[in-house]
Amino acid sequence: MQKTGIGKCILVLLMFVFTVKTTIAQKFSPSSYIAEHKNIAQQLMIETGVPASVILAVAIHESAYGNSKIAQHLNNHFGIKGKNSSRTIRSAYKGYSSVRESYLDFISFLKRRRSTSSLFDDYGQEDYKSWVKGIGRSGYSTTGTWSAKILATINRYNLDEYDQQSTPLPAVLAESTHKSADVLLNEMEKNESAPTFHAAQTHIVRKGETLSSVAKRYDTSIEALKKRNNLQSSRLSIGQRLLL
Repeated sequence: MQKTGIGKCILVLLMFVFTVKTTIAQKFSPSSYIAEHKNIAQQLMIETGVPASVILAVAIHESAYGNSKIAQHLNNHFGIKGKNSSRTIRSAYKGYSSVRESYLDFISFLKRRRSTSSLFDDYGQEDYKSWVKGIGRSGYSTTGTWSAKILATINRYNLDEYDQQSTPLPAVLAESTHKSADVLLNEMEKNESAPTFHAAQTHIVRKGETLSSVAKRYDTSIEALKKRNNLQSSRLSIGQRLLL
């Protein structure tokens, strides 16, 4: 009987550890990630001219909403390669002492590269599409659909709304509005059927959309979408979530 009791205790302990690890691995949902990082994105936009929407969308894409291994262990939210001193994981990606440092280095990375430094002179904070296309052309990612996915992320979460704030909020105003609801984030929370982390980018089917139109929007093929989502036909239903 004693051994049985010990066995049950061990099982409960293992289940607890697994639950804790799972919770840590799924720290952010899309809306909670944006809520936590939109302020630094807007501040960097004000200081440098890089649209906050672009900063957030690249971070979301490259770090899987802050849930990737390099984001968790190296504070790397932009997929920038370099040295790190981590003993937890072996990676070719750069390590940072904080997430803020990663955001700052992303801007520095764009400034110090000849292929992207001209963007600061050519485009303003309201022209997020040109910024995304310019970064994409520079070879930031070797994936041909990178720019399309970044733009899709901006559109899906209406991140361009954060490009509208051109000056920092005064301290008093910021304090008074701290408790007010963020309309955009509230809408996002309503639209998220589950607050769990999705490793792959997804698309929610809207009225009038077809598999063909979705494939065209994300620069992929109908067959690729069908295979990714185990679809037997091309029929879609409103509200259906598609893996991209």
